[in-house]
Amino acid sequence: MKELFDNYYSESGSQSNSQRPDKKTFELSSRKYKYNYKRFFNLLPCEATILDVGCGQGQFLYYMKKENFHNVTGIDLSKSQIELALQMQPEMDFRHTGNPVDFLRNRPNHYDIIVMNDVLEHIEKKQVISILDAIHYSLKSNGRVIIKTVNAAYPLGFSQRYNDFTHTVAFHEKSLTQLLRHTKFSDIRCYQEEIGLYNLLFVLKKSMVIAARFFLKVMIYLSESDWQKIVSVNLIAVGRKK
Repeated sequence: MKELFDNYYSESGSQSNSQRPDKKTFELSSRKYKYNYKRFFNLLPCEATILDVGCGQGQFLYYMKKENFHNVTGIDLSKSQIELALQMQPEMDFRHTGNPVDFLRNRPNHYDIIVMNDVLEHIEKKQVISILDAIHYSLKSNGRVIIKTVNAAYPLGFSQRYNDFTHTVAFHEKSLTQLLRHTKFSDIRCYQEEIGLYNLLFVLKKSMVIAARFFLKVMIYLSESDWQKIVSVNLIAVGRKK
């Protein structure tokens, strides 16, 4: 898996400059993270220990730095992604690791928050439980895991699921809740990933998205399925360690 990711990113980067980090892209990512994640960090002290598993080029750590969190670490299987992350933010704590489970197991009861953004869909099904068990082990009591992943309930999500060769699985809010409960997390909540209201254009876009989501929910329900609460492209799940 490690070799696959390194090859994937290096090949993508050689074909397109879109893989290279730039401040504008990071600012856009930070704005979106703030709109969706602020509720999870509002009451945390700035010295809270935070880990980003599968940090990629470091967009989430960029957001954390802007929110004045300074005890933040990002790890990734891909050496090339860590190199790009350090180019963009050399002052941040980015680490290349060949085995995230071992990294977590070596830090018991250490973190207040562990985040996985756009990572779980890349992990082989047989390894998902192992890494979530390790995350639980590495969290402090009352620490939380925050997961953003592809939403299998999104009716138009086939492109999101299959546009990346390294995607192996997609989750519904029920299956993700089941998985977190199985790995001993409690107080599990799932949320839609929302579009922020940054200017008039986004207000118009969000209005259309709300209408489209309601239409999709009705169509799914009329197809003899349950009423879906979350039909955004991605879903966000949060679980707490007792």
